Amino acid sequence: MAQLNGSNGTGLLYKPRQYQYEMFEASLKENIIVAMDTGTGKTQIALLRIAHQLEGGGPRKLTWFLTPTVALCLQQYEVIRSHLPAVRACTITGLDKVERWKSQYIWDELLKDKQVVVSTHAVLFEALTHGFVRISQLGLLIFDEAHHCMRRHPANMIMLDFYHPTLRKHGRDSVPCILGLTASPVVRSKSQEMKTLESNLDSICKTPQVHKQELTTYAHRPELLPIICKAIDEGPGGRALQALEHAWDTADIDGDPDAIPQNGSLLNGSGEYKALMVRKTLCNEQIKRFVDRSRHIFAELGEWAADYYICTSVEQLRTTIRDQSLTMDWEDEERAYLSNFLSKLPVAEVQANLADPNNFTMSPKLAALINFLDKFDDPEFSGLIFVKQRVTVSVLARLLSLHPQTRDRFRCAAYVGMSVGSCRQDMVGDWHNAKKQRGTMDDFRSGRKNLIVTTSVLEEGIDVTACRVVVCFDKPANLKSFIQRRGRARQQKSTYAIMFSTADEHGDLRRWQILEQAMVEAYQDEERRLREAEAQEAVDENVPEMITVEATGAVITPDSVVTHLYHFCAVLPEERYVDNRPEFSFEKDRQGLIKGTVILPSCVHPKVRRIQGKLWWKSERAAVKETAFQAYRALYEFGLLNDHLLPLTKNPEMRPTDHTTLPSLLDVSEQYDPWTDWANSWSCPDVHQMRIALESNGHPADGLIMKLIGPTNLPPLAPITLFWDRDTRLTLSFDVPERITTVTDNCIANMRTVTALYIQAPRSRNLLNNDDFVTLFGPDLPSTELADWLLRNAGYETAHEAYSRGTMPGAMGIIRDLSRYDEPFFCHRWIESETGLIEIECRPIPRRRNFLHPPALDNGQADAIVESEHGSAKVHMVAAESCTVDKLPVSTAIFGLFIPHIVDRLESTLIANRLCATILCDVGFADIQHVITAIMAPSAQGVTNYQRYEFLGDSILKYIVSCQLFFQNLNWPEGFLTEGRTTIVQNPRLTRAALDAGLDSFIITKALTPRRWIAPLISTRVGAAPVKRQMSAKVLADVIEALIGAAYLDGGHSKAQICTHCFLPEVNRQPLDIPSLITQTEHGRTARHIIDGDLQRHLGYTFKNEDLLIEALTHPSCQHDQTTQSYQRLEFLGDAILDMVIVPIIFQYSNKISPGDMTLIKHAVVNANLLGFFCMEFSIEQDKTKVEKTPDGRFAVKSETQHVELWRFMRFNSLDLQTSRDAALDRHRRLRNKILTSLYHGPSYPWQSLSQLYADKFFSDIVESVLGAIYVDSGGDLSACERFLEQIGLLSYVRRVLLDGINVTHPRNIAQRLSKGDALFNLRRVSDEKGRSMYRCTVTMNDAQIVLVEGCQCGEEAEVRAANETIEFLQRRQEVV
Repeated sequence: MAQLNGSNGTGLLYKPRQYQYEMFEASLKENIIVAMDTGTGKTQIALLRIAHQLEGGGPRKLTWFLTPTVALCLQQYEVIRSHLPAVRACTITGLDKVERWKSQYIWDELLKDKQVVVSTHAVLFEALTHGFVRISQLGLLIFDEAHHCMRRHPANMIMLDFYHPTLRKHGRDSVPCILGLTASPVVRSKSQEMKTLESNLDSICKTPQVHKQELTTYAHRPELLPIICKAIDEGPGGRALQALEHAWDTADIDGDPDAIPQNGSLLNGSGEYKALMVRKTLCNEQIKRFVDRSRHIFAELGEWAADYYICTSVEQLRTTIRDQSLTMDWEDEERAYLSNFLSKLPVAEVQANLADPNNFTMSPKLAALINFLDKFDDPEFSGLIFVKQRVTVSVLARLLSLHPQTRDRFRCAAYVGMSVGSCRQDMVGDWHNAKKQRGTMDDFRSGRKNLIVTTSVLEEGIDVTACRVVVCFDKPANLKSFIQRRGRARQQKSTYAIMFSTADEHGDLRRWQILEQAMVEAYQDEERRLREAEAQEAVDENVPEMITVEATGAVITPDSVVTHLYHFCAVLPEERYVDNRPEFSFEKDRQGLIKGTVILPSCVHPKVRRIQGKLWWKSERAAVKETAFQAYRALYEFGLLNDHLLPLTKNPEMRPTDHTTLPSLLDVSEQYDPWTDWANSWSCPDVHQMRIALESNGHPADGLIMKLIGPTNLPPLAPITLFWDRDTRLTLSFDVPERITTVTDNCIANMRTVTALYIQAPRSRNLLNNDDFVTLFGPDLPSTELADWLLRNAGYETAHEAYSRGTMPGAMGIIRDLSRYDEPFFCHRWIESETGLIEIECRPIPRRRNFLHPPALDNGQADAIVESEHGSAKVHMVAAESCTVDKLPVSTAIFGLFIPHIVDRLESTLIANRLCATILCDVGFADIQHVITAIMAPSAQGVTNYQRYEFLGDSILKYIVSCQLFFQNLNWPEGFLTEGRTTIVQNPRLTRAALDAGLDSFIITKALTPRRWIAPLISTRVGAAPVKRQMSAKVLADVIEALIGAAYLDGGHSKAQICTHCFLPEVNRQPLDIPSLITQTEHGRTARHIIDGDLQRHLGYTFKNEDLLIEALTHPSCQHDQTTQSYQRLEFLGDAILDMVIVPIIFQYSNKISPGDMTLIKHAVVNANLLGFFCMEFSIEQDKTKVEKTPDGRFAVKSETQHVELWRFMRFNSLDLQTSRDAALDRHRRLRNKILTSLYHGPSYPWQSLSQLYADKFFSDIVESVLGAIYVDSGGDLSACERFLEQIGLLSYVRRVLLDGINVTHPRNIAQRLSKGDALFNLRRVSDEKGRSMYRCTVTMNDAQIVLVEGCQCGEEAEVRAANETIEFLQRRQEVV
């Protein structure tokens, strides 16, 4: 029994044609029998009907697909499985020993979880007969090869015994819908047969009418040729045949096992005795059939073939007898009797003659066939030979494989079907082996075999490659066979040949010639109707319609609308496997008038995707115009066209500001200088102060508490961490600012003097005479005590004076060496020589002035000189008479080294406060540090910069804009949404928004250089003329994204939304109320075969609106469901949500991850190949039931669990997509273990394996579209989205990347780094020897090629492989060096 989720097979899968849609839609209105030529795609109509049945509402009922043969049953099952891989389907055939299923329980358990069953007619008839299945359980009944539904055929018995009685008794709702498929509704050329068939199937026989012209392009009629051969001359036959017939005629019946009585005697008149007398025993009948077959082979194929058949059959029997396991159901006496009988044949002598090629004696019929085949020498040849008897199949196929004229030209195989009877196989002469021929048709389709000898089993149903030649070795039995066989020769310029003997030439041949002439006349009549239709199309019908837009004066008329409609579809995003052109179809009324319907691509909203014309027309041309006009008007009214009657794409609807291309470097406002405001405030100061405390390695520094004084309100300042050396970390803490109520001018003057003293203390050069500092500093004393403090601490004394007072080195001030231009030093100790000379051992003040970074990381440079470790090398000796000592103690003087950092921090805080009070006044930042970080450019070399925040804000902005566009433009297809988002979030738009808002003046780009730092003065700030500076356009855009990230960190999505609105007015100020928006959307019908409770449970989310899940699984190529939009809109939204989930996780993990590494990690974990891999891996568990034979010969139901992958639920209509999907799944099977090992155990990201996987985009699209569907259905719940990403395994891998430090750097970047940029990659697309597009990548260094990679299926694979080989090359070279 075949089950749905087995290995993949090829299927009849392509984009449905218009005539197929015509038949499909007709089947929805009533029961029909589709009558179309072989090869025109009747199965596709059945697939569309099955999909519609499964996706429709109403009670759950079975779809039962009936075929006349087991082989066709298996084939159609494979087609259903390939086209609808998520459907739970199975086959039930004689191969399953279904005739022995005698329990209702077995049937109920098997069918309880099935949606589609494929079986032969007899299987369903028997199941209905015994009550195991009821006709009321069926929702759709499909009859493949429907012409069998006649007389006492099981197909007709289903209808006569069950369908029609139930219909008469309970009405139409109690019986299934009927769909028949046939290429020959009439079997015996009787006109009444058509009506009988229609009555039997309660259906109307239909062929395409409106799209008949399209149908003719796919139905190629072959040339009918007779092959005339001489009449069969019945002779005595060859030596083997004569010996066989003689042995049969002279056989002693007493040796027959059935002649030996079981109880000692055979009674006269008993059944056994009578059978023995007329030679009707088992062994005799076996021999008789063997003799008859041998005589038939001689008559049909000749002496050589008959002898070969006899000898080979005898050898096979002997082999079988030796292996008793092959004949367990034979009696020993039977074996012995047959072996004894056949031993009389001269097999060895005949076999010797068979080996002689000169003894190849053929019948006239076979000779005529070989001469006919000899005319074909085409490497693309494919053909069928139909014979009457099964025995002829195997012998003729073998003979053609051996004959000199055919053995090197044709690759022959035999095929007699898959059916198995209940009787045991004949002991001798039966060459049929079902197992050996299972791959025959696949070999024929692939070209490994090109000539098949078969019986009528291949006349109908089974998917056979379109053949160049079809030969009837025997005349067709009836009209049905004639038509069915002719349909196999459907290549262009194909040949259909029928063999006749000269004895029949004036009889049966004339019959076929008359029939062919009638067919030719029918073709000519069809051509006449086509010419009449073409003439009708030339009639110019007036279509009086017009669209006018008064605001712009735009006008569209029916004469121009078709071109415009095609243009609208052309600007929609191109999608692989999808044809975006509009599709027109037509219907005719009884008068022959035509009405049109147009179907637009599946990315267009369902409300305007299918538009029907309103009027009836004489010509299709007029119907197309009017239908296109109705569609274009609907698009305009639906908001998909602007007032110029052009598509919204590439339209200024989302562009409120013209932001044409900006230069990369812009002249922008100078950085906002808060000291200008403070300088002006000193004219009428409102003095405030704050205390500054110093800690060293977490411990308060004794007595070192200072004050910061300003002329206006002081902002709260965050602590400043300073790195004195590798062992000492200082922290400046700031108290709450307070107002000084009374400050005299003398106090302010003293403060200025104190400030100058602090600033000058650690420096050798004198300050300018100006001390009108904007910011003032002083000791933690009342302002009235500053004068006395200055008396004690200002100025200096000689070193001798300090020494004579016995001042200890630790209490001394800065030592200044007069011989070295007052260079300052720290005093280490006094030294008095034997001669009485007083010297001072000094240590230099650290040359480092920027203490914001650790010594080893100071501005990115290694600290070559570390005072604590190399102090002895820094000792400086100076004579006491050559130096002075500052009165200000060293412990206080070093504060002057920290003033530049304090002023710089104060300045950035004031800039951020000003920004928050102006442009960002509506945001309401609670933590100003976020703003400071967001406006700090990397060039400022601060402790932080905007890069991390920009990484976060980029995804938040994308998320905000995506959500707004998605929910506020429910009518927009994905292409419009993508362009709208790009218009808003692209860097030029953000740059222009920053300039328009005046953000440029708030971006901090100036780096703090403490060694050259000059304190801001009132005199230099008041009246200063504004200047310009140059800034990268990207910096402006980055800062907006960084501020959005800062707002998100400060107050979540609501603040981020407000911040975005501050710069981009087209973005809403408040987040969308998604729950209220989704309640307004309409719920359509649900594709029930996709909505699976297990699927939703494994997704980690249960949908309230299941239509969203259906949409998320609907590929753009899916054309049969015109009520569901493709997944592209949801994929657009899911792409933004994926970033919104992943990026905060990366951002929040650790501050130690650089922005560059965060970007690398993000790009790696949202890589389409990785998402595609997780899609292939993600599966749900489903219970599967099947019937198995137990050791005791009974049948039992066995339940097991099977895995159904997420990709199987995707709905599509594309042969190319299926081919690509299966190829990707094959690559997945090969690479799976390697990728899993790398993902969960390897130290590096599997770039090469994933590039070799080359997962098609739709695999990753499914992940993102499901993510979008969950977000919409949950009302914007990101946690629900996180659970889904957790379920598929993505989030666990993200955590591993972060926790284990997985190397995600792309191999090309590594190669460039190792080569210091000298490695040059050259990627080219080339064609291989079979004409397939492949990729080649070469790597050169210094004009020499070092790596060549070829034969790659994608550019990414070629580049990654080349990069890895380059890395190995460079590493080997380094090892040698």
